[in-house]
Amino acid sequence: MTTRARVLAATLAGAALLLAGDASGAPGAPAGTVTFLAGEATRAAGGKAEKLAVGKAVYQGDLLETQKRTRLEVKLADQSVLRLGPSSKAEVAAAAFGKSVEERNVSAKLVVGKVWANVAKAVGGEQRFEVKTENAVAGVRGTTFRVDAATDRSVVVKVYSGTVAVASGAIPRPEHRGAEGEKPPEGGKPKRQQIAGPQPVTREQWEKIVTNMMEVRVSSEGVPTEPEKFALAGAGQDEWEEWNRSRDEAR
Repeated sequence: MTTRARVLAATLAGAALLLAGDASGAPGAPAGTVTFLAGEATRAAGGKAEKLAVGKAVYQGDLLETQKRTRLEVKLADQSVLRLGPSSKAEVAAAAFGKSVEERNVSAKLVVGKVWANVAKAVGGEQRFEVKTENAVAGVRGTTFRVDAATDRSVVVKVYSGTVAVASGAIPRPEHRGAEGEKPPEGGKPKRQQIAGPQPVTREQWEKIVTNMMEVRVSSEGVPTEPEKFALAGAGQDEWEEWNRSRDEAR
């Protein structure tokens, strides 16, 4: 099975898991635990929000949100780590774990801000670990990477080790037209015409395989660049990168 097929199959499996949900409404087993918090952060579920603290559990379905100058670290049940930067918002969309790291289904949806993931390595089995934004899906197997999502929907994915398959998550915006499909021609009256609705962009239309020290940038319209090399930030250039690398080295 190709990498593209594996990522697509895993995504479909994750969607089925989300649709199934927990009929009882109970939180179930924790997805992970807060292991570091500097600043203020909350978890929201079922319309209720509560402040997070070191040692607090987070669950599938939680919406995690950090305030300015906040850094949050969550260690998942499979020993993978997710970290949120300042002014970030991410949903723990799926978090299912089997008896081993090869049996996991983890999906985080980054609404805005920064996520750093240090994923516990797996050698096979039915497993998935991905970070989604409105315009991209980054699916991995045993790697360290970051995803930055701006308010204009543009995305940057940087891979520090391992391999990430970055696929489209965008739906292109239709061209603006007048009411009832009318598009005014230049210097003339509106002309009635039939227009097609927006069509989803599939993984077959674009998918980028990003490896060690490579990055992909996705525009606000969902258009990706080709993977290209990047260099580690120098001292004082990127505090978020420096802090995460030091946390990873201390693990």
